Amino acid sequence: MKKILFFLSLMIVVSCKSQNITLPVFDDKLERFDTIQYSNLYHKNPNYPSEILDNGSYVEMNEANYGKSYSLTMRNSYYTLTKVYFPNGNVKSKGLSNNTESLQIGTWYEFDENGNLIKEVDYDKPYKFTFEDILEFCEKEGIPLTKGPVFQSTGFHTTITRRIEKEKPVWAIEWRKKSNVLETITLDGTTGKVVSRRESEYINN
Repeated sequence: MKKILFFLSLMIVVSCKSQNITLPVFDDKLERFDTIQYSNLYHKNPNYPSEILDNGSYVEMNEANYGKSYSLTMRNSYYTLTKVYFPNGNVKSKGLSNNTESLQIGTWYEFDENGNLIKEVDYDKPYKFTFEDILEFCEKEGIPLTKGPVFQSTGFHTTITRRIEKEKPVWAIEWRKKSNVLETITLDGTTGKVVSRRESEYINN
């Protein structure tokens, strides 16, 4: 718990246009899976080792034969910090995703099994229209976005994805426009121009 609280004390708040977004701090250094923290979470919740901290941040850890993982989502944030580890406990990759974990954001660091940094990938590079621009677009359009941890059991949440389509970057926002209608908005990843709007039926199972 002390390690978690220390880590949370390193949070920074950056101003992204009209948004105040909480970002976790991480670096490109070697680190190991925290077996003590995992053991504490496992004893609290063996089926799903996780915990909501007093400040609303959500920590989740997993361990399997093929590897281990750690994720942290702050209460007032659209970001999740994800770390994946080799079976030997050394970090394999780490970086930020959005809190629905539908896309990787910024620079991710990748390591070999001995802990050597072997690769840095900037997932934002093709997109001049940034994730922060997308957040501002959603605000102007009145599209609801969930801050903090997003749980599947709490119903439908707006999702944001991006991809390269015909060698051009595009964004896609899917949101619940009406109780029974979903709208998918596609935007140019360079200019932010709306390329298309498509509605589909939403069936709540």
